[in-house]
Amino acid sequence: MTEVSTCVICDGPIRQLKRALVAPFLAKRIWNREPFCIDLVRCESCGFMFYNPRLDDAELQRAYGGYRSDEYRNMRRSFEPWYTAKFNANLACAAHYQTRRAKLAPIFNQHLDGRRIQRVLDYGGDHGDLMLGLFGEADLFLYDISGAEPATGVTSTSDPAGCKADLIINSNVLEHVGFPRLLVEQILRAAPVGGLVFLEVPCEAALGMKRIARRFAQMVIMAAAKPSLAPQVFRPATLYMMHEHVNYFTEETITTLMRCSGGKVIASGKYPLVATAGDEGVVWCLGRKQ
Repeated sequence: MTEVSTCVICDGPIRQLKRALVAPFLAKRIWNREPFCIDLVRCESCGFMFYNPRLDDAELQRAYGGYRSDEYRNMRRSFEPWYTAKFNANLACAAHYQTRRAKLAPIFNQHLDGRRIQRVLDYGGDHGDLMLGLFGEADLFLYDISGAEPATGVTSTSDPAGCKADLIINSNVLEHVGFPRLLVEQILRAAPVGGLVFLEVPCEAALGMKRIARRFAQMVIMAAAKPSLAPQVFRPATLYMMHEHVNYFTEETITTLMRCSGGKVIASGKYPLVATAGDEGVVWCLGRKQ
């Protein structure tokens, strides 16, 4: 892990908000150890909230190697009984992508200003399913370090810049990575001058009462399923637990990220993903490489 002393988006000063427990599943998968505490911090300049220290590339690889495979699911369920095969499958089912495309279509229709999109690259998009049907006859490309098999109609690439994509999409990735500005800088380097970059991430309130209540419920379930965990999870730090999402974004911080990475912000916004009381929505930013 890498300790940082400034914001990983804007380099502003940071301050500790809470002590937070690393999820037992992650502690076991990445370090093969019992859960331990780190800091939840907030940038005093841009308001970005994240856990410190940060996961490095090797730790991210251990966390997401074989992501959502049977081995991953079985290991995670041994700590988190709610992570069933059905739950796992629903995270990437056809209906899930259909819902997300329905939210994105009007955003692209409104903000692409009639620009004809001929080549689209999904940067970190698993199989690339999200692009299907959104851009007419455009050529669709996928860059993903997992080596996932691309969906039908999508071409996998190991050279993002070689695609010369009119639009690069990075969806539901930045909340997982240790250094999001470095990743967005890489994405912008892969775009041609004038190319568009679309970022979207969950909008989550790290200190919101709904999240804290959910963490408390998870604490009880984990302790009941695995009594040996009880002494480790029954502590205040568990209420602010670090799981797979290590960054907390708002519309302000996603646009700050685009600007600090060198992109020009064209538009940004927020939309609800599902019509439920617990849905915190998704924030997005469309930028251009200058």
